[in-house]
Amino acid sequence: MPTLPAGITLGAPSPTRGRSVLAARPFGPGDTVATFAGPCVTIPETSHLARTCSHCLAVATAGAGLGSALSSGGSGSSSGKGMRACQGCKTSRYCGAACQKADWALVHGRGECKAMRRARLFTETVGPPSVLPTPVRALIQVLVRPEMVAAVAEMEGHAERSRSSPEPSNDWLDLQLQARGALHYVGRPESSPKDVAETVEIMCKLKVNSFNRRDVDLDESGVYIDSALAMINHSCVPNAFVEIVGRTAVLHAYRAIKEGEEIEISYIETTLPRSRRRQALKTQYHFDCVCPRCKDDLNVYQVCQRYPHLDLNSFSLTPDLDLDKFRNPPLDQLIQSNNPLQHSAEEIYPSCSAPLTGSNPSSKHIHLRQRWKTCAPLVKAQAYAVDPLTQVLVEASIYFGGEQVGKLAYGLAISCFVALRSDAYRDPMPFSAVRIKGMFMIGKFLAHTATAAATSSTSGGNGGRALAAKVSQALGNMDQLTMGQTILKLIIHHSAVAHSKEWQVYQQANDLLSGLESLPGRETENALVDAFVRNPSGSDEMAFFKNAVLKPLQTLAGFTLEIMDAEFGM
Repeated sequence: MPTLPAGITLGAPSPTRGRSVLAARPFGPGDTVATFAGPCVTIPETSHLARTCSHCLAVATAGAGLGSALSSGGSGSSSGKGMRACQGCKTSRYCGAACQKADWALVHGRGECKAMRRARLFTETVGPPSVLPTPVRALIQVLVRPEMVAAVAEMEGHAERSRSSPEPSNDWLDLQLQARGALHYVGRPESSPKDVAETVEIMCKLKVNSFNRRDVDLDESGVYIDSALAMINHSCVPNAFVEIVGRTAVLHAYRAIKEGEEIEISYIETTLPRSRRRQALKTQYHFDCVCPRCKDDLNVYQVCQRYPHLDLNSFSLTPDLDLDKFRNPPLDQLIQSNNPLQHSAEEIYPSCSAPLTGSNPSSKHIHLRQRWKTCAPLVKAQAYAVDPLTQVLVEASIYFGGEQVGKLAYGLAISCFVALRSDAYRDPMPFSAVRIKGMFMIGKFLAHTATAAATSSTSGGNGGRALAAKVSQALGNMDQLTMGQTILKLIIHHSAVAHSKEWQVYQQANDLLSGLESLPGRETENALVDAFVRNPSGSDEMAFFKNAVLKPLQTLAGFTLEIMDAEFGM
């Protein structure tokens, strides 16, 4: 039985959910519930292996996340060092000698290096050397350590369900081939049916119980597996969340949790349409979710209304978060009847959900035009927090921030709209990582629009030029530096709760803030921002925040629908 860390305790099993994990004491929203520091496996995904430390998972170079055109404003990675490759296998890479030495003692020197070297030499015989897939590398990390084999044995793997699953991703033959490959590379017989069956069982357990550290915005990726953490059950309305900090997983409370209450996290993206959530949970984890969100098919607005602690938004970009408009929505009838809204979202989602990364600007523009038209029912309903409409808006803001497009003011306006009209309802707590990254995007846009031309020439003839002039004039009337400085203060305040002080966003926000605060002639503005942070509920401080930050953000957000129609309308 895995040893649970302080803060949580094991609950009685149920017929439908198996074992459960309970809170050992009360926790408030944002509190650290437990820390898991002894993972069975923690490795970079194969596609990120060359740029990620195989021990601490630090990323060596920044990717295209948070807007490639904005990369100069503090978008560096969590490690400024280059990665050194292991001279034995030439596969694993490390950010320094300390991590390489620690990983050698932990797993690399216990057989992983030899297995990687065998795999590299084998692939060289048939073509260019290639790296083993992520599941096989994870399996090797277990096979070379008997204590990890014992730890994984405690997990649930649903091997029989995988055997009978019709999904190609769960193809039983493929699992057997991967298991045989791993056995071969670690120097064990792969012809024994018993050994292969046991290894496939391990693979199923690793697959079901893995946590993905993937963060497209920050170009991070990795797999984390801990036998104790894997015991926490799922809900699409979770009361806790997990963040991976290096080799440590930190469990935070999303809302207040009572002593003895079950801890629940989400294994998937909760804002997906119900059919997508059900498919993901069934394919990956082999169960049907019966949480309130799934049972009653609640949309994001209805879920938001059920969360307590909305008053915490008083220190956020949505201090006046007013759910009355969703209890009695002044919207189109579509949103007043939940089923038509959800049905529209379900139908639209497949054609609008794929990311546009890697496409050239011309291709992205075509796709965004198609998706904006497809999302018309959700736009008409003003259901801006419902996917895939939110995704389309985010993709549009990234598109406008691209170096080859360079319409930064348009990207800024849409980012403001998403922060105010989408993210706050999708993630009701102000320390949500999604909301913080959305604010960071706004801060980076502001840092650039304050020193660069607001927009380049736009499409759409005189109408497009008139719109660009309006946005440019609005920006010219704003103190963008003070707006950005205040937003960075909010980011720094909430980041330690949302993740940690090791988070890239926290570090980059600190760097940007230091630059703004050091600018000459801004003593008055610095004092006003600091006064607001110290006493956000004070009348003078609230007036400053409203007039210097919120109203300008709302003004910019007000251009969004006009921008989308001008650029992507038919």
